[in-house]
Amino acid sequence: MREISVIIPVYNKKNTLEKSVRSVLNQTFEDFELILIDDGSTDGSALVCNELAACDDRVRTIHTDNRGVSAARNTGINNATGKYISFIDADDLLDKTFLEKLHDAITENNAGLATCDYTEIRKGRKKVHSYFNLNTSDKVFEYIREDLLCILWNKLFVRENIKHLFDESISTCEDSIFCIRYYLDNDPEIAFVNEALYEYIAVGDGLSSTFRDKAFDGINKLLSVNGRFLAKVEDDALKALARHHICRVYYYGTYTYVFENLSMRPMTGDVLSVIGRITDDEKYRKIIRYVLMYPLKNAKAEKNTVAESLIIIFSLLRMKRSVYLLSKLKNVWKRQ
Repeated sequence: MREISVIIPVYNKKNTLEKSVRSVLNQTFEDFELILIDDGSTDGSALVCNELAACDDRVRTIHTDNRGVSAARNTGINNATGKYISFIDADDLLDKTFLEKLHDAITENNAGLATCDYTEIRKGRKKVHSYFNLNTSDKVFEYIREDLLCILWNKLFVRENIKHLFDESISTCEDSIFCIRYYLDNDPEIAFVNEALYEYIAVGDGLSSTFRDKAFDGINKLLSVNGRFLAKVEDDALKALARHHICRVYYYGTYTYVFENLSMRPMTGDVLSVIGRITDDEKYRKIIRYVLMYPLKNAKAEKNTVAESLIIIFSLLRMKRSVYLLSKLKNVWKRQ
């Protein structure tokens, strides 16, 4: 039995897996187990998992049929023996002190969750994301404003406090939903490590580069759980700002996953059905109204809000053109 269980879901990551695993095995904190969940890989990743497990007794490999990343992470949780759990992606890297510093933070502060800054590497460019630009006394508002619980992998969770597993019925937003549910279940104190100890390697354009089945279902569920999270903001003025932020993120998620990526998928009846379900939904229209009401000048609101609002307005125009053209195509198909 180890102090920390590190879980890495693996699906066709042969070219990056070993480097990611080495960054875990080289940690200054050594009392951990590493669980590799091979999710039915077809590129030789399964063999790499087995070879890594044979070289270090802290590594375990579990092979499953391909059921998706949520099912893989759930398999890892169900097989973990550690008091704490950390989830790592199979193409990302850890600073060698990642586990040590997050473990120290969570234990010394008697916290229910620990997190650190992270570095995003996209097309060779590095950007450090920090959670210490806080300017109000309402911590839940700050967590929403900084998207603290949108990201899974730069954190350390208490195993016994995981009451909701990952939702296997959706293909997007499952990590954010997991994090927010964890917070709602436990109302934990969060320990912060003000160092970028995790390297997130953006591959291509990330998840948004392809249209995924049931993508909108995941976005919708995230909106629902965020509504419960929003209720914990006590100040009414801050709650309004937080609601704007949630709606903005929801709008971007819908636009990116559904509308913007339609060009990468055949214009089938199923795709058009998803578009119609969204645009005919009064809830979605209400969200857009919230987005466009977002305050442009408010020190407690978003950074660069004027630029954000312009982006939203222009993307809405693009979206309306796309929907109009697709509706015309649909009418043509009906006449054939």
